[in-house]
Amino acid sequence: MAWENDVILIRRKEIGLDELKQPIFEDTREEIACNKRSLTRSEFYFASQTDLKPSMVLEVHSFEYDNQDYLEFEDERYKVIKTYEVSSNIIELTCEKDNGGGTDV
Repeated sequence: MAWENDVILIRRKEIGLDELKQPIFEDTREEIACNKRSLTRSEFYFASQTDLKPSMVLEVHSFEYDNQDYLEFEDERYKVIKTYEVSSNIIELTCEKDNGGGTDV
């Protein structure tokens, strides 16, 4: 399988609180190879029933993915809403656009 794209996996870590007692986050970024896959109709339909808005699916090597919640793909930020193990070394990441700036943890 040829890996045609790159994705940046983002790990958010709370590093403290500001003067208003709101969490301060630090992002750790790691670029890896991936494949973009189209969302099927059934995936889109079932996700919409739970108020999720999936916009794409990426395939990555399982050993490179460590439960990161966010990623950047083609200069857009996404939240990982579901994972699916395709095989022992490939995992699918179903993602939706992160319009909130990744502030929820």
